[in-house]
Amino acid sequence: MTKLLKKSAGILLLFLLIVPSSCKKYDDGPWFSIYSKTERVTGNWRFSLVREDGEDLTEEYANNTVNIQKGGNLYWAQGYIGNNPWDTYGPGGEWRFVNDKNQLEMHFTSGVKEEFTLTWDIKRLAYGDLRLERHEDGKKIEWRMWSAY
Repeated sequence: MTKLLKKSAGILLLFLLIVPSSCKKYDDGPWFSIYSKTERVTGNWRFSLVREDGEDLTEEYANNTVNIQKGGNLYWAQGYIGNNPWDTYGPGGEWRFVNDKNQLEMHFTSGVKEEFTLTWDIKRLAYGDLRLERHEDGKKIEWRMWSAY
C-alpha cells in the first residue's frame, strides 16, 4: 500500500509541475485545455460581437462566418444555405499562428481586389469560443466568435 501511495504522490507532483507551465496563455483563458491550439481554432466561426473603437457592428456581421481549416486554409462566408455557410461566396486565403501562438494571422488572397493580412491578438482560444483583438489606424477592433463544431 505504501508503494502505491508513493507512486501516486509522484505522479501527482509531476502533473502539478508540468500542467501550470502549459496553462493560461491568453488573457481571457482558458486556464487549461485538453485540445491543441490548432484543434481549438479550427471550425466555422460565427460572430457574437464585433466592435470597432467601442461601436457595436455585430449586426453587420450577423450572417458572416469565418471557416478556419486545420490545413491552414481560411474562407470568409457571407451568408447561409440552411445551416451551412456559403464558402464559395467570400474571400479566401490562409491562416497561421505567429508570435509564439499569441497572435492569429489571416492572409486573404482570393476573392479580394488586393491581398491583405490581418494580424489579431488572441484574447481567448477555447473550444467553441474565440476572442480576437487588433488595432488599425488608432482604432481598437474586437471580434468575439462562437462555433458549434
